Amino acid sequence: MASYIAFEEVASGLNQPTFLTHAGDGSGRLFITERAGRIRILQGGSILGTPFLDIVSKISSGGSEQGLLGLAFHPDYAGNGTFFVHYTNLSGAIVLARYQVSSNPNLADAASESILLTVPKPFANHNGGMLAFGPDGMLYMATGDGGGGGDPILMPMLRLSA
Repeated sequence: MASYIAFEEVASGLNQPTFLTHAGDGSGRLFITERAGRIRILQGGSILGTPFLDIVSKISSGGSEQGLLGLAFHPDYAGNGTFFVHYTNLSGAIVLARYQVSSNPNLADAASESILLTVPKPFANHNGGMLAFGPDGMLYMATGDGGGGGDPILMPMLRLSA
């Protein structure tokens, strides 16, 4: 008996989506990162018109592996409204930043950014990007391996307490 995988388009009109996740708040919303620096919300089968977060002006997406690369919601997001993003800044470094949701659950407070970590990158490729909370409650961040031909510099994977 053959097994099949079926694909179904659930959203369109996105610009270079890099990740999809949920906030764990029971709302049923899905959050989609776009490489240029926007987080969009998919709700009820439609992409909302206003981005959840728009940080395009802070992001370098010129290199093929740069941009808004990661998103993780705090395990208690429903109670504290805290989430984290991983992006390439205008100087080419990777940044881990913390944000808060605004009083509107579909809109982040862009002014709440707190930069927690900046890691200079010697090359524009291999920026990593994955952010995730582990079962230990720690936030894990993949930084990539440093890039460049032959990967001459190895970068760490980081574990941070939330």
